[in-house]
Amino acid sequence: MIKFISTISLLVTATIGQSQDEHRKPETVLTSPEEWKAEIIPFPLGFARSIDLVGFEDIRFAPGWSDSTQQDFWAYSFVWYVDSSGAMTEDRLTDYFNAYYNGLMDIDHHNKMVDTAKVNQMPETMSLFVKTEEGFTGKMHTYDRFFTKDYLTLNIKVTEQYCSQTKKQIVRCDISPGRFSDPVWKIFKDVKLLEPCE
Repeated sequence: MIKFISTISLLVTATIGQSQDEHRKPETVLTSPEEWKAEIIPFPLGFARSIDLVGFEDIRFAPGWSDSTQQDFWAYSFVWYVDSSGAMTEDRLTDYFNAYYNGLMDIDHHNKMVDTAKVNQMPETMSLFVKTEEGFTGKMHTYDRFFTKDYLTLNIKVTEQYCSQTKKQIVRCDISPGRFSDPVWKIFKDVKLLEPCE
């Protein structure tokens, strides 16, 4: 867990050409149980600069997030708290998540380092989203460079809303390898907006 958060922080602060103000952490918009770890990352994300959002990402990691023996392994929730940029679509989420996880898992950099025969080249992240009554559900196949050093499939739920009080778009993503019917999905009810928008 600490290694992952430190890696994200280094990727963000290593971005060239940003002012000190741009590195200042925004205030949190989420509340979660005390045992959940938290991280806030401002946009543009140092590891996924093609995601064209303005604002920040507020993340909450489940207690067993970094432990592959726990049911909440790789279970976490985040909110993109951003200036309004139009409603999300299946294609837009696919592009964002592919860019996000290719950067997070360092897939593009790794593939540039292998020889021209493409030996040991990692497949790029593959995600697919479907519109639902509540928002979107998604499935993503990517590489886990932090813990298992193997490929994993993550299930995703996405909801979004526009907050007229703050004039912000709120895109919430809950993520877990568990099937949507698994008990692990109940833990996301404990992660909430500090000031829910009507």
